[in-house]
Amino acid sequence: MKNLLAWPVLINAALFQITWFACVIGSAKGLIWPAFAACAALAAFQMQAKRRHASDAKLILASIALGLLVDTIWVQSGWLVFTDQRPFSFLAPVWIIVLWIGFAMTINHSLAWLDRHPVLPVAMGAIGGPMSYLAGLKLGAVEYHQSTVLVSAGLAVAWAISLIILVKIRIASVMKLKSDESL
Repeated sequence: MKNLLAWPVLINAALFQITWFACVIGSAKGLIWPAFAACAALAAFQMQAKRRHASDAKLILASIALGLLVDTIWVQSGWLVFTDQRPFSFLAPVWIIVLWIGFAMTINHSLAWLDRHPVLPVAMGAIGGPMSYLAGLKLGAVEYHQSTVLVSAGLAVAWAISLIILVKIRIASVMKLKSDESL
């Protein structure tokens, strides 16, 4: 288990927070480049051979799929409207997929503690997901077209499930690594 106060873990968490703000505020201001720049900085740090985890690439691919699915469902349902201008407004915006990619790079690092108990991913997803979108609402990156309570409840379920999936991918990878090491 990673030491939560180790510099690489703290840097991972800080770079993800920068990525979050770059994605959300950049979107609210009509800019996509801050999202790409911040996520690239996080990737440049995290994907170095000495810090990269064996399942980071799997988590990134799973997060892209989850992000496209979950946020496109919100768009299609009409419950959420992302305020950025984009050619394919019926899909999740690129900046939020970049945010999902950045989030994926935290699962094996600053959020590695989520695999300590099965309730942790559920609680983190159910609380953190809606809070993140609510902050995006306040910053002007998204609008709710249903009641805040209803959207937050839906986001809580979606993010609890999404985080369970991502943590299960992490756990399976860790178990496989341990199995391979014992051979």
